[in-house]
Amino acid sequence: MVKDTNSIQKKSTAGRNSRLVVFIKILGFAGILAYFCASFYLYAMQASVDGVTNVQYFESDLPAHISMAFDGWGYSLTAVVYRLLGFCPGWRYTIPLFLAVCTGGATLLRYFGLKSVLKNDVRAIGGALITSFAMPIHVAAIQAQRYIGYQSGSIWHNSTYNVMKILSVATLILYLKLASEMNEKFKTKELVWFAVMLALTTAAKTSLTLVFAPAAFILLIVDKTQKVSWKKVFSMAATVVPAILVMLLQEVILFGDSTGNGIEIDFGYTVYRRAAYPQITMILSALFPVLVFLFNIIPVARETVKSLGRREGLKHRAFWLSWIMWFIGALQLLFLKETGERADAGNFAWGYDLCLFVLFVVSLVYFIRNLRNDKFLFGSRVCRVIYGIVLGAVLFAHTYCGLYFFMCLLEGTTYFM
Repeated sequence: MVKDTNSIQKKSTAGRNSRLVVFIKILGFAGILAYFCASFYLYAMQASVDGVTNVQYFESDLPAHISMAFDGWGYSLTAVVYRLLGFCPGWRYTIPLFLAVCTGGATLLRYFGLKSVLKNDVRAIGGALITSFAMPIHVAAIQAQRYIGYQSGSIWHNSTYNVMKILSVATLILYLKLASEMNEKFKTKELVWFAVMLALTTAAKTSLTLVFAPAAFILLIVDKTQKVSWKKVFSMAATVVPAILVMLLQEVILFGDSTGNGIEIDFGYTVYRRAAYPQITMILSALFPVLVFLFNIIPVARETVKSLGRREGLKHRAFWLSWIMWFIGALQLLFLKETGERADAGNFAWGYDLCLFVLFVVSLVYFIRNLRNDKFLFGSRVCRVIYGIVLGAVLFAHTYCGLYFFMCLLEGTTYFM
C-alpha cells in the first residue's frame, strides 16, 4: 500500500514538472516570437527614415545601406538582397521583414545549437534569449553612453552585421559538427555545405572570416597532432578558400587604388576615439565571459593537454575556438584602422563584436555545466552556490543593459544614447 502511494506521488510530481516545462517552453517561444515582431517594428521604423544625417529618431545605418544598394554600389550579399526586395512595391516592409527573420532566425538557430549541447529545452530557450540581448554593463561614471565606447555582440543599428550574424551561427554550428568528425569519414555534402555557408557569410560581411580563418588554422595544426590524416586536414583547409576569394574580391572594391582607402597600423585608434577609459569599457563589455574563463581555464587546459596525441579528438574545441577568435579580433581592433573616407567608421570593431557574441554563447554553456558539475570548485556545494549567484548577477546585468537598450531603440532613441 505504501509503495503504491509513493508511486502515485512520484507520478503526480512528474506530471506537474512536465506541465511546468511545457509552460516554460511556450513562454520561451512566445518570447522569441515577440522579439521577432519587435525587431520587425524597429527595422521598419529605421527603413522609414528619410536621409542619413541629422536623424533624430530611429537612427541607424539601414537607410544608407538601402540607398547604396538601390544605386547599384553595394558590394555585399545584403546589398544584393536589398536590390531584389527593392522591386517589391512595399520594400519598406519587405526589407525590415527580411532583417527581422535574420534576427529571430539567429535566436532560433542558437536554441537548436544549445539544445544539442545542454540536452535541455528550457535552458536552451533561456540561453538563446539571453544571448540575444547581452550587452556591455553600463557604468555612467566610466562611459556616459550605453553602446558607444563599449563593444557589443548585440547590435540592431547595422543591418549587414545582423545578416552576417545568422549566417555566422549556422556556419559555426556546421564547423563544430565537422570538427567532431575529424577522426571519422567526412561526408562530402557536409564539407560543401560548410564551404558555401562560410562564403555566404563572408559575402554578407568579411568580419567572421577575418577572425575565424586564422583561429581554425591554429586548431587545424593541433588536429594534426591527433593523428588526423593529411587528406582530412587539407579537406578542411580547402573549405576556407571560397570565402577568402570572396573576401579578396570585396577588398579590391573597398581598397582599390581608385578608392583612396587603405589599412594601416595605429594602436588604440579605434578604442580611444570614443572611449575615455577603453581598458575598463572592454572589461565591462566582456565581464561575464572573462569570469567564466578564469574559473575554467585550468581544468579545460588540463583536459585538453591530456587529449593531445589521441584519436578521441580535441577536447573543448568550442572553448578554444571562441577565445582564439576573440584574441585575433582584439588584435585587429587594437592595432588596425582604415584610412581614407572609411577612417572613422571603426569597421574592425565588427569582427570583435561578433567574437563577443560567440563568447557569450560558449561561456553560458560552461557556466551551466559548472553549476551542474559536482566536482567543480573542489566539490564544494557552497562555493558552487556563491559562484552561481555572483556570475548569475553579472550575466543578469549584461542582459538587463541590453534589454533596456533595445526597449529604448523601440521608442526611437538614438543608439548614441
